[in-house]
Amino acid sequence: MQRFNGYAAVIITVLFTSITFYSCNSKPDDMREVHLQEDQKKVTDNPDQKTDSISYFLKDCVIKSLTGIKTDELKYYSKEKNDTIMIIVKVGDMKGIEKSSRKELLFAVEDCLKAVDYFANKKIYIDVEGRYNTLLVKTPVESDLDGKFAEKSLLLPFYGKSVIPNKETENH
Repeated sequence: MQRFNGYAAVIITVLFTSITFYSCNSKPDDMREVHLQEDQKKVTDNPDQKTDSISYFLKDCVIKSLTGIKTDELKYYSKEKNDTIMIIVKVGDMKGIEKSSRKELLFAVEDCLKAVDYFANKKIYIDVEGRYNTLLVKTPVESDLDGKFAEKSLLLPFYGKSVIPNKETENH
């Protein structure tokens, strides 16, 4: 009987591990989420002027306009599609920054973009990422400025319309 219990425990452990592994590594149904995750991985603390001129500009501008946040630790990535721009800023450690002050980073990015005529007629999506989650989101249509856990699905329209039936209406 003990031998049977040992086998059952091993089988249960293998099944649990397999299910956990599969669920953690499965891709989202909505490919826009995959594209967003891929872009979020591209942030860098040293943007190249030739390959990502928007991030290069923002890094310099935000450093000059923002105090109270370790701006040298910020990472940036931008992507432009027609008249739409996605800005992703990753903050290494937001714990030391008061929740109400976190918006200042997003507003600094927004102010830097507003100061340049090129961005005047662009639809801007801004994503502020923390170490483990999305903190702030601002889009041409909606914002989530709580500063703790922002709704990253607001960013998905940047990547196009959902191909999953009723996906757009379920989130709103």
